[in-house]
Amino acid sequence: MGNEISYSARPEFKEIEMSNGLTSVFVSVTSLAMSSIAEEDWQRRFAAWFASHDQFAFGSGMVGFDVGCLPWSSSNLQDERAFVLRGIDAALTKTGWERLKYSPREESINECLTAFRKIIESFASEHICEDNSKVWALMDKPETFRLCSTHVVYKHDCGCPVCND
Repeated sequence: MGNEISYSARPEFKEIEMSNGLTSVFVSVTSLAMSSIAEEDWQRRFAAWFASHDQFAFGSGMVGFDVGCLPWSSSNLQDERAFVLRGIDAALTKTGWERLKYSPREESINECLTAFRKIIESFASEHICEDNSKVWALMDKPETFRLCSTHVVYKHDCGCPVCND
């Protein structure tokens, strides 16, 4: 898999293909937004999951994902989906962007975020990936959560995706 977001169980949703640069921006703005709104550990886990898709740590072209492999749970899917949608909306309203060392090209990132939002809105519980080795393929499932003191982003095993950007 390259730098694309897919919903393999629903082929009518076109993959969101991104260049390496756009992928880095996507990871940074979603990490900033999700970290900003996370209040509970399960929300922090989602923020850390997005942060874990840091190309600096795992290599260009290696951080695409299928939405079924987010850290969903069938018992809390409605709340989890609402949280991810709030995170996407926060990214669309530039939450945390002032902590970036650059200004994202809004047209490109907003197009990706809007397409991602449509996929998440349609995500169904029967498509949850139950294989934790796929969900946490890029890092271990976090048991504790560490914030980057500079960017206020939940870190992954190799640091902060915004510091690494």
